[in-house]
Amino acid sequence: MEKYKNEEYLKSRIMEDSGHLFVYGYKNDHRTKFLKSLESVFPVKPDSDQPSAIYLDSFALSKIDSESNDKDKRLIQTVSKEYLSFSIALRILEKALDAGDTIIDSKLFRLVESMNTCRNAGSPEIKTANQLLQEIKSSRDFYYENYIKYIKGQIEIIPIDDVSIPFLELNMFVDHYKDTINLDSYLGIILDKKEDQAVSSTRAVNNLLSSRINKDISVKVAMEPDAWETYTDERGQIVENPHDYSIIELDDSYREHMIRLM
Repeated sequence: MEKYKNEEYLKSRIMEDSGHLFVYGYKNDHRTKFLKSLESVFPVKPDSDQPSAIYLDSFALSKIDSESNDKDKRLIQTVSKEYLSFSIALRILEKALDAGDTIIDSKLFRLVESMNTCRNAGSPEIKTANQLLQEIKSSRDFYYENYIKYIKGQIEIIPIDDVSIPFLELNMFVDHYKDTINLDSYLGIILDKKEDQAVSSTRAVNNLLSSRINKDISVKVAMEPDAWETYTDERGQIVENPHDYSIIELDDSYREHMIRLM
C-alpha cells in the first residue's frame, strides 16, 4: 500500500496549523485518500476545542473559453466567490448532518435563523437544517449553471431574484455555525485541486488566503506545485509565502518542480 513518509506527522501538521497552507503533492488516488482521511481523524463534533476537517474536491467553476471578450469580469469574479462560499457551506452542513448526531441537528436551528436574514424577499422561510442544506445546494447549483450560460452567451444577466439565498458571507456563516455547536476551534477547509478551473475561482480562493480568518477558517489547498493559475486575489493583490500561507510537502513533487525550474 502506498504511503507518504511520516503520515501521522503530516496529518497533524496540516490540521493543527491554523494558518493557511499550500499542500504540495502529486495528483493521484493516494493523495485523495490521504486528504479525505483527515475528516475521520479530525471529525465535526459539538462542544469541542479541536479543529474539524472539511474536505472538498469540487469547489471551483470550470475553465470555459468565452466566445466573446465583452464579459463582465467583475460579475464573473462575484459568481466565482459565491460558488466557492456556497460549496464550502454545503459541505460543512453535509458533514454536520451526516454525523447522525441529534445534538448537532438540534443546535443548528440558530444557524437556520441567522440564514433566514439572507433570503430574497418573498422566499419561503427556512425552518430546518435540512431545508437550509437544500437551499444552499440550490444556490450553489444556480451559480454554476448560470455561469456556464453567461460565458456561452446564452444569457446577458444572472437573475439572482430567482434563487432563495443569493449571497453568502462565508465568515458569518462559519461564525454562526461554530456558535451553534459550541466549537472552540477552527474549520480546516481542505481544497483538493484535481481539474483545471476558472482563473476567477483561483482568485476567489486566494481571497480567503489573504484574509485574516484563521480563528474560524484555515484553508489547505492541495495541488501539484505548478497547478495554481495565479497568486493574485480578486483585488489584484498578491498572496505570498510566508505572509499569507505556508507550504507543506507530501512527496518530492515540489523538489522536482524546483529542479525543473532551475
